[in-house]
Amino acid sequence: MTDVSAYFAQIYADSSDPWQYEKRWYEVRKRAICLSLLPYPHFAKAIELGCSNGVFSEQLAQRCDYLRCVDGQLEAVKLASERLHNQAHVQVVQGLIPQDLPSERFDLIVVSEILYYLAPDALTEVIAWLNTALTDNGVVLACHWRYPIDGFQLTGETVHDCLQQQLHYPQQSHVIDQDFLLTIWQANHQSLAKQENLVE
Repeated sequence: MTDVSAYFAQIYADSSDPWQYEKRWYEVRKRAICLSLLPYPHFAKAIELGCSNGVFSEQLAQRCDYLRCVDGQLEAVKLASERLHNQAHVQVVQGLIPQDLPSERFDLIVVSEILYYLAPDALTEVIAWLNTALTDNGVVLACHWRYPIDGFQLTGETVHDCLQQQLHYPQQSHVIDQDFLLTIWQANHQSLAKQENLVE
């Protein structure tokens, strides 16, 4: 099993934008799709697990009254803090998952490109937490790369299969891209059309 801390320490030692979030159209497009599929325009309280250098966090912050950004890697936390320093409603903290998951409930939980770095038992713990961590209208957004990652047991496919099998919430949206999977679950059992009285 790969030493996750050492793995990410090396990645951030090599670059402040290791996945080229700002430069690659692939990443820009993926973020745009994620944001467009969120069922609500605004969220009171959100958390992003695995915020990296804060590129996606910056966009999420525009849709939230409060956003907590969490990453286990100190260098990532520093980069995200620098990027988001003028956003008073954003908190960037260092924390590991699942052991540092908070006890509060959130209107939006974002887990993007992070869960396949966990061991299977840790993924199970995260999913159990997700099942208790949403408000009544809360939303989970999960997005993951579909290809194997050297040194890690899980893939985006296995992660989303586990989420679908173990989450107690109905699936609201599911996108199968050639390169990534994007799924949204919603605590409210009514579709958006039903919530807005477009259908009975």
